[in-house]
Amino acid sequence: MIKISSKNKTIYGSIDLESSKSISNRLLVIKALCKTKFRIQNLSNAKDTKILNELLNSFNKRIDLNCEDAGTTLRFLIAFLATKDGIWKVSGSKRMHERPVKPLIDCLKELGAEIKYLEKEGFPPIEIKSKKLKCKKLSLLGDISSQFISALLLVAPTIENGLTLEITSKVLSKPYIAMTLGLMSEFGIEYSWENNVIKVEQQNYIGKNIEVENDWSAASFWYSFLALSKSGEVKIPNLYADSLQGDSVLSSIYLKLGIKTEFNEDSIVLYKTKNIAKEIELDLSGHPDLALPIIVTCCGLGIKAHLMGLESLKVKESNRLECIKKELEKFNVISSISDSSIKIKKNQKIVQPTSIIECHNDHRIAMSIAPLCMKVDSIKFDNKEVVNKSYPKFWEDFDRASKNNN
Repeated sequence: MIKISSKNKTIYGSIDLESSKSISNRLLVIKALCKTKFRIQNLSNAKDTKILNELLNSFNKRIDLNCEDAGTTLRFLIAFLATKDGIWKVSGSKRMHERPVKPLIDCLKELGAEIKYLEKEGFPPIEIKSKKLKCKKLSLLGDISSQFISALLLVAPTIENGLTLEITSKVLSKPYIAMTLGLMSEFGIEYSWENNVIKVEQQNYIGKNIEVENDWSAASFWYSFLALSKSGEVKIPNLYADSLQGDSVLSSIYLKLGIKTEFNEDSIVLYKTKNIAKEIELDLSGHPDLALPIIVTCCGLGIKAHLMGLESLKVKESNRLECIKKELEKFNVISSISDSSIKIKKNQKIVQPTSIIECHNDHRIAMSIAPLCMKVDSIKFDNKEVVNKSYPKFWEDFDRASKNNN
């Protein structure tokens, strides 16, 4: 458990965020597939990245590979192992065994991999018996996890005669696919993406040393803290306007929520403004990780909000829409949710919660709700360590920034 509070309701300071987990995880797979060695500087300290790094470094010495609760790790690892000779069992936590992998497995089987489910059809744990993957045109629905598409793209250059991937419906989390292809391009991979068809020929990754940008997704919590504070100013090093990370859209979204972003050569600086919209309506199908901090910010500001395009939140570490609805009720905030959206009415009175906030083993639930401490005396969370999945020093950073005075 952890209890947080902000005596002055202010946020000041420089926040050196974790490096991007999304970029780090993709780079680890590229490094494992590359025939020449290279260095990755500023690799993420997130638990997911540590697990992936350890498994990629030990897969040829082990049969059982446990990804714990790391969804990206499991999906990327499955595709990676399908390109290697051997037999492996890939498993995860209880929640991970409830998160579907069938679309990815079906594609890998079409390419020639032998994969069988060890318990429930369509879900981990699985056994992979790899064979040489061969080119085939694959079709995938765009409203599945973008991680399935990214996993296939990362291994595509190693497939005999390459890969053609047709996405047959609206693409969710499209910026994450663009990030994957952008990083592949950094390492010499040529591709084409026309309409909904992505083509990658068989070719070799070309190694080069690279530094990982900090995590724009994690910056969302600081936008929210500052938006709900009485006063403040936050500097965040190693974030850039021309980022590969789609969540850099934060800077334009939060302009409507009272935060201006100044882009400097090596950092961004966040300032409070008085320009706050009365209501906001957003399609976040490309940026689902931003939905929770944005909806919490809107609650704290009393803004009417309707966020859409959130289909993928059902199968994250928790069912995020159901869980955020439940926890916001402890602050007297009523929301309505569907399979793909959340709505709140304006000017709901935020009250001090009388019960502990449940994190639901989900890092983003905890970090998204934390900024509401700017509107109440204190908040108790049932799990201090939950943030380790993506942002291990979150509580320490908050404690320091909330005690700084300008």
